[in-house]
Amino acid sequence: MSEDNLSIEGALEETTVPDLFRSLVRSSETGIVSLQADGRNDTIYFEEGRIVYAASSDPDMGLAETLLRSGDLTLHEYETAMGRLVVSHRIGALLCELGYLRPEELSRALERQANAIILNALRYRFGTYTMEFGAEFSSEIVKLNLPTERLILEGVRQIEHWSLIWRGLARLDRMLESTPGADMKAYNLELGDEETLVLSLLAEPQSVEQICARSYLANFITCRTLWGLLSVNLVQDAGGEAMAEKRATVESEYELEGLVERYNGLYQQIFALAFQKIGDHVYDFMDRVVLHLSPDTTPYLSGLNLVNEARVDFDQLYNNVIASGSQNHMAVVQNVLDELLYGWILEIKAEFGAESEAEVVRLANALKK
Repeated sequence: MSEDNLSIEGALEETTVPDLFRSLVRSSETGIVSLQADGRNDTIYFEEGRIVYAASSDPDMGLAETLLRSGDLTLHEYETAMGRLVVSHRIGALLCELGYLRPEELSRALERQANAIILNALRYRFGTYTMEFGAEFSSEIVKLNLPTERLILEGVRQIEHWSLIWRGLARLDRMLESTPGADMKAYNLELGDEETLVLSLLAEPQSVEQICARSYLANFITCRTLWGLLSVNLVQDAGGEAMAEKRATVESEYELEGLVERYNGLYQQIFALAFQKIGDHVYDFMDRVVLHLSPDTTPYLSGLNLVNEARVDFDQLYNNVIASGSQNHMAVVQNVLDELLYGWILEIKAEFGAESEAEVVRLANALKK
């Protein structure tokens, strides 16, 4: 898989949907976000940081159901349309054919459906997500003009789960400030009184705790509003805090790179052992090694090519881990490296027997010391 088609998977328990969307908007990414939660599959399409389409497997999120809820379809019209719907016929075209929807109204109806799917998805607390960057959209996708930031902000306004809000803010001492040009962007977003108040408190850097103390709103409302402003990039981490986090990130990156290099040295030794025995067939052998990895681990290897003496490219691996939204980078990288090592050991034993396996285990034990 090429880097242009990077696919990242993760658990929603480690992040939030608004934060996933925020990162795509901020970096103007093009890609597809697939969410599996509450027994449904939602797919959100981004083009250069803007949401352009949304679909859901939830039968209550269909176009006809959306129009029925809004009163644009009567129950008789709904039942008639659903009775005539066949697999090869799209519901939008059928509604127009029956005269229940004018062709010029179809785009607006699809926008209303997409809005409903997105607002519902922003509240997910548990489940999994997949982010496919650079993926090509199906020719059946009708690109819509959706107000991305307004949708995200409106979705956060409706969230009543404290666990989600706190997951988005992370800690009381987090220092925040308004982003450059926030006033103009806020005007375009038509902020409510609560957002306007909280944003006004951030002319100077403040901690989450300080903002709560200065706001006349309940702490719950203040924190939810603050998270909403973060989600639409009207608020950012303050300079001092950002620098501290950047220094910590750099130190962590050096440590991770050193860990990967130690494992790469071991992988090269195992590669050499296998190459001595089977020559160029070692590359087929390596493909079988990867098959031993768990489904949770393989996404972190997206874009990686192990043909260079089985070495793991640190930069690609690190980018994959960051894009996944995982907070514990060290644990994820360690798990990926250990699973690769385990795959080597299993395949060495299957191909060359217990004696060769023992030699690899000895090398692995030396690495662990």
